[in-house]
Amino acid sequence: MAHLVPLLLCWSGMAQAEATPRERFTTAINEINAGLGTIKAVTAPPPFVHPAQRARYEIVRETIAVFGTEAFPVDGMATFDTICAPLNEATVKHMFVGTAGLKKPGMTDAQLALLLQAATQRNALAYQNETVRLTVANLHCLTAHLPFMARFAEGLKPEEFTSIRRAGLEKTGTGLINTVFGLATQPLVPGSTPENSRMAIDAALKYAPAAVGFSIPAARQQAVRKMNVLASKVPPAFRSDFLKIRAVLQDQSCSSVCARFLATVPPSGTPPAMPR
Repeated sequence: MAHLVPLLLCWSGMAQAEATPRERFTTAINEINAGLGTIKAVTAPPPFVHPAQRARYEIVRETIAVFGTEAFPVDGMATFDTICAPLNEATVKHMFVGTAGLKKPGMTDAQLALLLQAATQRNALAYQNETVRLTVANLHCLTAHLPFMARFAEGLKPEEFTSIRRAGLEKTGTGLINTVFGLATQPLVPGSTPENSRMAIDAALKYAPAAVGFSIPAARQQAVRKMNVLASKVPPAFRSDFLKIRAVLQDQSCSSVCARFLATVPPSGTPPAMPR
């Protein structure tokens, strides 16, 4: 049996060196964010066609798919900060590549806003491979934390359900609806590849029910109205799923956190507690 010893030692070393899904995710997302620079001076990432660069996004996609399982567990809201936050950071950075020098002396906020809008639209197309993957991953991460958010909200005493907390939770629900809408309409983005369109609309269909459960009916209806206008323009390959997503968002039910939102609507004219 002596000849088995080197093999066993080799296997032991391989087992110890094998990274967990969380470790692989963290390494990949940190490398992505580092390659983009700071949020105040975002730099263009390496081309997605580079094997090492694409591999980082595919690792994020692969590992986040098991987030919420024993292989990569959710740890209350702690993982919201350690997993969701860097995903969101990377997504935002891609949208602001090349915008650091847009502000010129004497430029008004309105003029800057127009330039930023044009730049983010260009970046959404230029970095669609990256942003679709990151947005889908971020949506998965957020929905994995919704049960914890719901339990927190439902456990608050009336006096603890402050306007700031209410606004923050409602903003989360509206953000979910907007993300689902954005993914559902990816096939309408000029230049969107079939792969990215399919990835986006599949995610929208998967996570739409969770978004409904954590949002108020008004937010859903706003998305539905926009989808009504766009439905006839959706490419045939994606129209059936687009209509399924719209049907999910048409749900007017309201319970749990949603019911508490509506039961604590601020009086008319009350300024928002948080920026929206």
